[in-house]
Amino acid sequence: MPRASIHHWPPGHRSLLNLFVAVLWCGCTAPMSADTNEDAQRDAKLIASLKSVAVQTLDQSLPVIAFARWVQLQSGPGAEAQWEVNDCGEQTGTPGQLSQIPVCVEVDSFLKDGRKIVILIANDQPKRQAHPAWKVYFAQLITPHERINLKRLSDLPAALIRTRQLKKDPETAK
Repeated sequence: MPRASIHHWPPGHRSLLNLFVAVLWCGCTAPMSADTNEDAQRDAKLIASLKSVAVQTLDQSLPVIAFARWVQLQSGPGAEAQWEVNDCGEQTGTPGQLSQIPVCVEVDSFLKDGRKIVILIANDQPKRQAHPAWKVYFAQLITPHERINLKRLSDLPAALIRTRQLKKDPETAK
């Protein structure tokens, strides 16, 4: 049996199909709702706030420099960082859980040598308040061979040194 094409449909059905396609297209290209735009603005403010907070407020043994700068220094030249706001991986879909879910700013830094730094910093203030109280929620260094959970941010530099792959240099191999 040959496949039916739109051109063989009765005219009434073609107009229904065209209407269906138009509705789908409009739904896919509709502008963002005000709520989505407000969420994006709030998330951008949270990320900016964390980037500028002194890393020493997250770990007393670290220097008084902006968190974003500290991540950049640990990651090294050429690393790419991605920042996002999320639920700290805690949402399970249980009804009524939304008020209990923490809000985290996550930074994933992709190092040139293939390692990855993942840090989630939780906002202790409910409902993403303008003046967050930050605390380290989770930190990990991911290498091609292992995942190293970090108890404190100050553990990251030693983990980076320990997992650095030395390039084989003919002069040092002798």
